Amino acid sequence: MGVSGSNPLVGLLGPVTVVVDGRPEPITSGRTRTLLVTLALAHPHPVGSARLIEAVWPERAPQNPAGALQTQVSRLRRILGPDSIAGSAAGYRLTTDSPASDLAAAEEFLRTDAADDAAGATLLRSWWRGEPGTDLPAGDIRDELIERSDRAAHALRERDWHGRLAREPGRVAAEIAELRSAASLDEHLAALHMRALLQAGDPNAALAVHAELAAGLANALGTDPGPEVAAAHSAALAYSPLPHTPAPPADAYVTGTAALEELTAALAASAVVTVTGPGGIGKTRLVTEYIAAQQPTNIFVDLSAARQADDTLAAVAVALGRGAVPDRSVSLRPQPHTAGAAVAQLAPPDTVVVLDTCEHLPGAVADIIAEIRSRRSDIRVIATSRTPLDLAGEHLVAVGPLPGPAAADLLTRRARRVRGDVRLDPALVTELCTRLDGSPLALELAAAQLRYLSLADIVGRLDARFGLLAVPGEGRHHALADVVAASWDLLDDRGRRVLAVLALFPGDVRIHDALTFDRVTVEGLAQVCDHSLATVIEGDDGLTRYRLTETVRDFTRTRTGRDEDALDGEFVCWAVDLLESLGAGLLAGEVVGVVARLDESSDALLAALHAAADGHGPQGSVARLLPVITWRVIRTGGYPDAERFALAAIDDATGSECCVGIACATAYLILLIQPRAAARARARLRRLAAGATLPPVIALIVHLLTASPSDFTRIVTRAARSRDPMVVAVAEIIRSDSAEFLAVPTLSRRAALRALVAAERTRHPWLVTTGRHRLGRGHALLGDHAGAAVHLGRAAADYAALGLAEDACQVRVHQALAVLRSDPDLAGELLDSCLREAGDSGRAYVATAHMARAQLRAAADPSGARRTADTAIAVIGPPHDGHSAYLHGVRAAILFVTGADTEARLAAEGLRVALGWLAMMPTPN
Repeated sequence: MGVSGSNPLVGLLGPVTVVVDGRPEPITSGRTRTLLVTLALAHPHPVGSARLIEAVWPERAPQNPAGALQTQVSRLRRILGPDSIAGSAAGYRLTTDSPASDLAAAEEFLRTDAADDAAGATLLRSWWRGEPGTDLPAGDIRDELIERSDRAAHALRERDWHGRLAREPGRVAAEIAELRSAASLDEHLAALHMRALLQAGDPNAALAVHAELAAGLANALGTDPGPEVAAAHSAALAYSPLPHTPAPPADAYVTGTAALEELTAALAASAVVTVTGPGGIGKTRLVTEYIAAQQPTNIFVDLSAARQADDTLAAVAVALGRGAVPDRSVSLRPQPHTAGAAVAQLAPPDTVVVLDTCEHLPGAVADIIAEIRSRRSDIRVIATSRTPLDLAGEHLVAVGPLPGPAAADLLTRRARRVRGDVRLDPALVTELCTRLDGSPLALELAAAQLRYLSLADIVGRLDARFGLLAVPGEGRHHALADVVAASWDLLDDRGRRVLAVLALFPGDVRIHDALTFDRVTVEGLAQVCDHSLATVIEGDDGLTRYRLTETVRDFTRTRTGRDEDALDGEFVCWAVDLLESLGAGLLAGEVVGVVARLDESSDALLAALHAAADGHGPQGSVARLLPVITWRVIRTGGYPDAERFALAAIDDATGSECCVGIACATAYLILLIQPRAAARARARLRRLAAGATLPPVIALIVHLLTASPSDFTRIVTRAARSRDPMVVAVAEIIRSDSAEFLAVPTLSRRAALRALVAAERTRHPWLVTTGRHRLGRGHALLGDHAGAAVHLGRAAADYAALGLAEDACQVRVHQALAVLRSDPDLAGELLDSCLREAGDSGRAYVATAHMARAQLRAAADPSGARRTADTAIAVIGPPHDGHSAYLHGVRAAILFVTGADTEARLAAEGLRVALGWLAMMPTPN
């Protein structure tokens, strides 16, 4: 029991109770109970002492009435609270500002629109705990309570009938008839009964109710029915068989959107419009909101129960408000005997005919529309279907998922109806809306589970969404699985095969990629798109891609278990071919295209790597797919399963085509400081590379990984004298990095310059940009900040042009460090742009950017500089390598120069201890 978030003070809708600390407590004293009810019924007005005495002692007043009343008031105050009852010359009154009782709260609630809502009506009904007044003595107070509670109950019942009338008029009429059996002369009930019968399509029964009532009133009272019944009688006499379209729920989430505007424009341009989209996306909802907004004369034909073409005639009969469309053999007047002819003959001028749920009977629906249009040019037709009807002149309006804010708003409103105190974390709301693909039905079903699950629990169980997202009942929209299954069942084997292939990919699928799979054809792709199971996406590059929702993808995977092994094998082979072609393109300098393709397909390649590790695809596939982890590390900073897949690749590798993958595995295991596993990888790499013909650059990297550390310098030096400029460029980049690590800046800069010259000979854009980046760092190490800024600025622009935004951002940080003193304004702009683009990334260069920002602020804003330095440390974490230790040292210096001497001393001491630990840690060999 509750209203506006707080409990009513007094419970009158059942045994009299008082809410104390949120718990209802009974009133054991009869006189105290009568006093409380009298005050609650009169609230907010005072009740005079004389009336209270008469109510509490109806048989005989006590010897000292005023004193006895004061005693009862004091007892009641002890129950309600000392300030709960106010006394004045006018009498006593309850002091609460909110409704004093559940009865008053119910009366107030019934005056709002919320009572029309099904959830609101259910809540209101729950406030009735029994028969009001049974624990009160006979008298005026009890009579008043019973009269007011009966009036509220009748109003609630009428609100309930009103809300259900459009959905189940026959049941409402039956309930009213049962109630009228004990009140046959109640004119208000009779009028309601007649209108329910009219809504149910039975005007004759409504006229019979009027005749019975008129006869009863004449015999018993000698009067005629009043205006309310007369109006219902007139409506029955003028009854039109055309129903109204089912009204949309009161809280719109489609009205005013682009879809509604598109439907309006489509109907203005074409006489036949098909609203398409997957099940539960809101096609019928869109049409009903269009009807509600435009209010045309309309006939709504629900075809969801029709199983064959002959059933459409019965559906049209229901829509026209008739038991059946008469056959020619039983009527003197020629009657239509097809659904289209019936609509054409009986529809008023300029009617909009809605044919709802047509996907399972496209041929029959096409015949209905053709017959309507051949007989009546003034009729417009809206069909809702998961598939186009392929009619001449058909205008398609596709309903898409709800955008993020609208989906979140819908979920929030539905959740509050189910459980008012539900906790809705915005991040979880966004995740749920995204994973449910913005489907209104899926969001409604998820909200229904909030009755007994938290939002976090629902999100955590979405991998089993089809068991989770279901509610009791029958019909099309009670379970998410049934909605998707209805579309799946309409596909032939060709369409199901295509859908199974598309479901292998975690993201969008290029048409060329899909067509590489066995038994995938353009016709099959068209079929799954026509059934609203896949969406066509056309990118800026002009290529066709296909997108599945997460729900369709999960459903398809549950239905393709028998073919899963073969499909996963094909998927792994596709991924191997793609990755090796991208590797060749990268060596050829096609960096922009390769970067774009890797960004687009890396999730699919990683999924194929998982499948290969599970035993799918030919031997060696794990090793051949392992390089994709390198790209994920470059893009995100790490990959949690790198070690597991590296170990699997060692055992899986066979043939020289696995060399690149085992080279990656060796590098991963070295960086992860796994010396034994790295030694195994080196040994396997030596065996695979022996006698293999590898591209020179790949051969150099393999040689470096398999040689002993003592041979490192000799190998790099010899490579730097190669006749192949690409090998020279890579070798000199390695020499530059090594010299920088060993704190030999002159050698680092010289090697970087040689790398840039060699790279420019290759015209390989990534090598040129990387050489320029290293040269800029070399200038910075030697104190030539102006030269460093020039090279770093060009490198940042070139990285961005290649699509390597993260690298460009990192280089801009180095550029900012180069001009930190000479041009602090430019440094600030560079750092701010980097931090804007990086967002919440935990990459090391982000910490460097924050620390540089702290250095810029140190003089003008000491406390702000310290806060920014703390942010940098929060990003980089405790000292774990040379760079992180350097940033901790810079923070200590900033603390010192900004006057935080004690904090600076403590930070320096902590760093000294951490450096001691770092010195004892093993290092990659």
